[in-house]
Amino acid sequence: MKRIVIAIVAIVALCGVAQAQHHIEYRWHGAYLVGDASYGFNLNRSIDEYDTIATTLNAIMPGFSAGYQFRKEAGVGLGFNYVADPTGAYTQLPVFVELRSHFMRSQLTPYGVLQVGYTLPLGASSEADPVSTKIEEGGLYFGLEVGARYAFSRSVAVAGHVGYRLLQSNLVSRTDLQGHSILSVPITLHVIAIGASVYFSN
Repeated sequence: MKRIVIAIVAIVALCGVAQAQHHIEYRWHGAYLVGDASYGFNLNRSIDEYDTIATTLNAIMPGFSAGYQFRKEAGVGLGFNYVADPTGAYTQLPVFVELRSHFMRSQLTPYGVLQVGYTLPLGASSEADPVSTKIEEGGLYFGLEVGARYAFSRSVAVAGHVGYRLLQSNLVSRTDLQGHSILSVPITLHVIAIGASVYFSN
């Protein structure tokens, strides 16, 4: 009889622990920090015979944002993404304001993020015979992301996501080996990104 009582108590305790773990809810009200690592590939085609845009941006794009969650459906923050181009020509730093929304009060919840800002060119230039390419002036940045977040505790969570990023450069210059301008055009990159994030809250 004693063993049966002990077994029942153990089962009830395990069920209680499992139930408590099942109902972990990430703290949705207050300040938050999000660190992100995404892999992006752009959908653009070349603009001329020398352009390398069709193969650029296939690299890890780290990012960071910080803000305040007023409700689980509404958080506002500021952030940036570092967008690397292996050739150097289209490397840039989008800075943005974001609206972050989570849709369920549960340990695992879907979410969405809307980001709007400006891309800052980082001054690098690709040197390719017989032309070089460089962003002279940045432009509009727009990001849209959907994913799922899993809470390990009230203040730590991880997430996976897929998203779309529009990066507009108002002026991209092409010059020859003598420094003569060949082409000066605006270029808009359309980037698909997949990645993972880590959340922290106070």
